[in-house]
Amino acid sequence: MLRRLLFLTLAVAALPGARQADPAPQNWYVIADDAGAVLGHASTASRTLPDGHETIERRELRLADDERPAATLTDTTTTRFDALGRPRLIVTESRDSRTIRRLETRIAATSATVTRQSESGRHVTRIALPPGTRFDNGEGLMRSWNGDSTLSFLNLNPAAGLVERMTIERAPSQRPGTLTVLRKRYEGTELRGIMRLDLDASGRIVGAIQPMFGVAVTTRPADRDTALRSHPPYRLLRNVMAKSPVRIGPAAAQGRIRYRFGFIDGIAFAPPATGEQRVSADATGITLDICATCGLGLPSDPASLADARRATAWLQHDHPRVMALARPVIRRQLSPARTMEELAIRARTVMQRIDFTGHRSAADALAHGAGDCTEDAVVLAALGRAAGIPTRVASGLVYSRERYHGVSNVFMPHSWTLAYVDGAWRSFDMSLDGFDATHIALTIGDGDARSITAAGQLASLLDWQSLAEVRTRASP
Repeated sequence: MLRRLLFLTLAVAALPGARQADPAPQNWYVIADDAGAVLGHASTASRTLPDGHETIERRELRLADDERPAATLTDTTTTRFDALGRPRLIVTESRDSRTIRRLETRIAATSATVTRQSESGRHVTRIALPPGTRFDNGEGLMRSWNGDSTLSFLNLNPAAGLVERMTIERAPSQRPGTLTVLRKRYEGTELRGIMRLDLDASGRIVGAIQPMFGVAVTTRPADRDTALRSHPPYRLLRNVMAKSPVRIGPAAAQGRIRYRFGFIDGIAFAPPATGEQRVSADATGITLDICATCGLGLPSDPASLADARRATAWLQHDHPRVMALARPVIRRQLSPARTMEELAIRARTVMQRIDFTGHRSAADALAHGAGDCTEDAVVLAALGRAAGIPTRVASGLVYSRERYHGVSNVFMPHSWTLAYVDGAWRSFDMSLDGFDATHIALTIGDGDARSITAAGQLASLLDWQSLAEVRTRASP
């Protein structure tokens, strides 16, 4: 049975009109899926300050699954602007039933300082701001844009700790009475996020649709009473899965599977090539061959391996809590592959409870003693780095044959760990006790929430065309 499941609930959609500079009374929004089931509500408000003004965005989601009580998650973002309307401070507080996490971004002329405060302590990142960097996700540009060209710009993403390239373009399909656009986020040349926005005649956002695997989440304006109306908790897990085109047996999963995908609305992207995943692209789509030895692996030059050993805000391998868990295994001086297997066994003694709310770093997850597949992957990656083993986190999809929340024969979001062991990159799945050919990697990252969320968005763009077991012909 699948023990862990990914879904980053507080990243479902942007608020229409969020971080606008014009003072306004409080605005209210309903957050619902494409079938009309309500996840929660949101609000935005502005107020004048002696030296400028500030905007306050608040979002609340009520979620549940079939095994645990409902959980309420909230995040509040306060942005302060100076007298000229330039952002100077952005503070986001995220709360669940157990913890409060705070992200503070102070913006100067040429740099931003991001301070992340959580259960495991404080982490500071300084980000250089190239000339022209924006902080509004392009909303100001859309006010004077007619949709005939593609907007391209740099935008600060405090949660990811980087400046990303963004584009805004007219969507292939249009909704009556609005201009529907696609807002895309890139890391280098790789697509890392996509959202559909509905604009009114003045270029203001009046609706935001966030595609995810198995579901699309919409944020639309509402009156206060509608937004705050009581609703049953949203059954999250059963909505982020999709039926497999065929039933995959155990023997096929342990062999080689070939997947063929087109792209919905022609929005193409390139999945990563891992040690188990080979990617072939042509004019009509992509073919993935997945097996234990199908792929060439991630880059293994000295610089890439060194980067895969460093400490990050999500993989704090030098944190005392991570080191204490890894040290007994490190002392045994096992082979790298065996070290990863033993680290997974030790991690399971701590990560015993399931918690699908939010996404925690390795040190935070160990302090919490719970998580889903994303925390499992991040914890094991951090433990590997503590042992000096280069690691990454893969996110994408995995197949489940067994009945799970009333559904079987499905693909669902998943994350696992990649490690460079014995001269090759290899997958280690702590949640499912091993890798098989149903693991489809869509992003590779360092356990950061952005790359994990991106996998769910990219999965929504796949047009499944075929899936077949590839068998090797026996020699005569």
